[in-house]
Amino acid sequence: MHIQIAEHIKLAPLVESDAADILKTVNLSRAGLGKFLPWVEGVNNIESAKKYILDRVNSGLNGSRWFKIYYKDLNLPDNFSGIFAVKSICPELNVAELGYWLSSDAQGNGIISQVITRVPIILKNTSAKVIEFRCLAQNAASIKIALKSGASLVGTIPNFVSIGNTRQQLNIYQVAL
Repeated sequence: MHIQIAEHIKLAPLVESDAADILKTVNLSRAGLGKFLPWVEGVNNIESAKKYILDRVNSGLNGSRWFKIYYKDLNLPDNFSGIFAVKSICPELNVAELGYWLSSDAQGNGIISQVITRVPIILKNTSAKVIEFRCLAQNAASIKIALKSGASLVGTIPNFVSIGNTRQQLNIYQVAL
């Protein structure tokens, strides 16, 4: 099942055979992704890329759906550009947590913002009434996406993760669907 987001953006289910694309994209964008995503360090060969995929698509979390993002620039063919996910849907609170990352060369094209405008369609047959973004406090790009979607800061988790030698706070943003 492919989801056409815009003329040059589409989503397709993430599958184990995407491991080579994941590894290539992570390798090309490792420095930028590694600033905010602790898993990046562990994705360094085909086996670890497969594990990254399988851990996510087989998470067992309620409502979890993982997609690869294809972005076609006018000068390039369709290409793997990153990941978008409904990481889980809390059945008690009806909150869908979103997650995403993009390759360095795909960033700055409004891809995630365009995907988020289609989230109501992606979540159509679920209990979700709220979408949630969890962004490290130093990840200005992700925070900008959350705010642009209309989300508001609803909580923080101090000292959530250590990346490099820096402890980072996790900000939680929510917006009603």
